[in-house]
Amino acid sequence: METRRSPDPPPPPVLAPALATWLRYAAPLTALSAVALAPVIALALRAQVPVDAASSNAMVARGWAMIALAWLGQLVLIGGATAVTTARPSQLAAFTRGLVRELRAIVPCLAAIAAIAVGCLAGIVPGVVPIALLVLTGASEQRGLPAPLVDSIGFARRHLAVVALAAGAMLALDLAIGVVAQLAFARPLARPPAPGQLVAVRQFVRVIAIALVVASPLPATVLAAIRTRRALGRQAA
Repeated sequence: METRRSPDPPPPPVLAPALATWLRYAAPLTALSAVALAPVIALALRAQVPVDAASSNAMVARGWAMIALAWLGQLVLIGGATAVTTARPSQLAAFTRGLVRELRAIVPCLAAIAAIAVGCLAGIVPGVVPIALLVLTGASEQRGLPAPLVDSIGFARRHLAVVALAAGAMLALDLAIGVVAQLAFARPLARPPAPGQLVAVRQFVRVIAIALVVASPLPATVLAAIRTRRALGRQAA
């Protein structure tokens, strides 16, 4: 008699546990976000009030460059968030464990960003695919290179839809921060530009930095939860 293979169990829920983790560990996750996005914060702090339209345009370009640079920090932050989602540590332990994971994730995430950049140079569609496949590089337990990248690709291929959706949401959040900040603080200047407008342009880059630090932990925690909960669910099956 032919035996029927029992159906695979449904994947464990991710969004609700991720939201609960984000709310419970909001303080350490935000601190980890500030560490991961330190280059973005440094660029914002160095911003000076522009003196004319040309320097104002350069300041706006800096703001969008910060959003692009934030992607590297967010990949690292996913590694830090993974240390929080794998257990229920204390607030201090969540930060210290997350910080160790972030430091360990820097080099693999730099390699992932390089691979994503190569994919983007090859075209829009090839560039989107590496983003989804490599977004979980920082969450990998593997050491050395290219093991974390291979691990991320392997996991993402098995759960491509949910990983791509979460990664796309993080990218959309970054773009929304830039668009809203520009509409609020970097509108077209009058001729000659008013002093208040020039000050607002500097606020544009500072608001971007603050918003990225505050908002990034949520999508990072969702992606970390996808990595940990789906992996644990597969082991249990």
